[in-house]
Amino acid sequence: MVREVLSDREEQVLAALVRAHVELGVPVGSSSLLERERLDVSPATVRKTLVSLEDKGFVQQPHTSAGRTPTNKAYRFYAMHALGMGSAGGVTALGHLRTQLDAKLQQVSADEIHGQLAEIIGDVSMQLGLVLAPRFEQVRVDHLELVRLAEGRMLLVVALETGPVRSLVIEVGTTADAREVAGVSVRLNERLAGRTVWEVRATVRQRIRELGSGFEPALLRAVVDEIEALTTPPRHSLHVAGARNICVQPEFRDASDVADLFDLVEHREVLAGLLSDREGVVITIGDENELHELHLCSLVTASYQVRGAIGVVGVMGPTRMPYDRLVALVNYAASRASELVA
Repeated sequence: MVREVLSDREEQVLAALVRAHVELGVPVGSSSLLERERLDVSPATVRKTLVSLEDKGFVQQPHTSAGRTPTNKAYRFYAMHALGMGSAGGVTALGHLRTQLDAKLQQVSADEIHGQLAEIIGDVSMQLGLVLAPRFEQVRVDHLELVRLAEGRMLLVVALETGPVRSLVIEVGTTADAREVAGVSVRLNERLAGRTVWEVRATVRQRIRELGSGFEPALLRAVVDEIEALTTPPRHSLHVAGARNICVQPEFRDASDVADLFDLVEHREVLAGLLSDREGVVITIGDENELHELHLCSLVTASYQVRGAIGVVGVMGPTRMPYDRLVALVNYAASRASELVA
C-alpha cells in the first residue's frame, strides 16, 4: 500500500482531528479543534488545512454547518503510523493491561485463559475482545489410531508432535471388526503420519482413495470426513467478550447494524475462520474487511505461537479507534498469551 504524502502541517492537523473525534465521537469544528488540541497555528490555517485534507479524501463534513470527521482513509493513515511506532504509543493501556493480566490470570486454569484474556482485552480497550485459541495445522502428525468403541462408533485419536492429542468420535453407520479397524489404523499412519495437519487435511481424501478395495467404504468415508474437519476452527475456539462496549458506541445506534454484527459473533465459526488467516499484527478498517457485516468496523489483531501452533488476540469496534493504543495492547496481550498458554 502506497502511503500518500502529507505536509507536516496536514499530518499535525489530521492527527489532532483523529484524536479529538476518537474521544468525542462527534464531528469536530476548527475552533474546537484548535482549542482542544492547543495547536500552535491560527484558526485560518486550521480551516485551510482541513479543506486541503477534505480535498484529498482524509476528512469529511456530514453537514455544511457541522464540523469534520476522519474518513476510513484517515484512519488507515493513522493506523499505519501506529504500526510504525510499534508498542510505544500505548504506554497507559499497556500498564493497565499488564496489571489486569497479572491480577486475573495467576489463578486460572489453562482451559480458562483464553476466555479470561478476551474479557480483559474487552475491558481495557472498551471494544469487543477476541481471542482465537491456537490452531495446530502447521504441526506435524506423530501418529493416528482408530479404536472401536461400539457397533457403529469409532474413536479416532490424532497425536501431534507438539501440542494436544485430538480425540474424535466417529459415527460410522456400519459394522467393522477389530482386524479391519487395526488395518485402517496401519494404513492411516503409513500415508499421513509425519505430515502437517494442514497437509493431512488437504490430501487425506486422495491418500485414502489410494487404499483401493479391501476396506469398508462407509468406515473410510467417515474417517476422511472427520480428518478433513480437523483444522476447521470450531466455534468454541473463539472467545468473545465485551458486547456491551459495542452497543454503547454512537456508530451502532441503528439496530440493524448491531443485529448484523451480533449475528456474525453468534455464528462464531465464520469469525473464527476469518481470524485464523491473520498472522502478525493486522489492521483492517471498514470495507477492507471481507464480510459486509464488518464494513462499519475495524479489526486490530496480533498472532502468537504456542508449540508451533498459532493463535490470535484482537479487538473489534467502530472505525473510530485509538489505533496506536490498540496496536500496543494486542501486541502485549499476544506476548503474554504465548507465555500463559505454553
